[in-house]
Amino acid sequence: GAGGVLRDIAHTHGAVRLTELHRFTDPAEGAASLALRDGRPEALGFYLDQRRVHVGDLTALTEDVFSAWQTDRSSGLDAIMLAPTRELVSQLNQRARNHRLTTEPNGTVPVRVAMLADGNPASVGEQVITRTNNRTLRMTASDWVKNGDRWTVIDVSRGGDLTVRHHRNGRTVRLPASYVTESVELGYATTVHSAQGVTADTMHGLLTGEESRQQLYTMLTRGRIANHLYLQAVGDGDPHS
Repeated sequence: GAGGVLRDIAHTHGAVRLTELHRFTDPAEGAASLALRDGRPEALGFYLDQRRVHVGDLTALTEDVFSAWQTDRSSGLDAIMLAPTRELVSQLNQRARNHRLTTEPNGTVPVRVAMLADGNPASVGEQVITRTNNRTLRMTASDWVKNGDRWTVIDVSRGGDLTVRHHRNGRTVRLPASYVTESVELGYATTVHSAQGVTADTMHGLLTGEESRQQLYTMLTRGRIANHLYLQAVGDGDPHS
């Protein structure tokens, strides 16, 4: 069964267990996330009280997610958007790229672009995410390119290689074109399923209401400072309802 090997090792030899949560800047959000993980409905109270739950129709909420992401980015925060489908993720990623090209200093048509695994182009300044662990692509003797790592493109070669800088540790690595076309995507937005392992300052995520508690837990634990969910719902507009 899942985790069976680890259970056997722990039973036979013992194990150290992690009991403290350090991801969140607000300890109350950490406590709420643990309650959510355990399936306790009162966990939702924290997100409602902090005005982290937004409801409405999908079109308006998609606009709200993008606007909130823009606001956080302009404040210097590392923000990420999550969505339930690849189609929505693709729309958000393309919109974010277009916004970057038209608003950043010296925003012009890129001199050189590389095609990514999701079919989108990437140029210098792009935010991308890697999707496959590759121990041959090393940043240090003990660290390598991993699934869920987020990067900024600092150079695009003529052959389609990308030189990228890691969002968290600032280290750089050169990703060969073969890896880029198979395992690199734009990283402004991603699906909830693909978000495991991702860490950002803030998260803004769309929900249809059909997601599982486990998916909700994954979504609401990506941002260290704040996590906002945007729930597609027909009702009176009150998040509590």
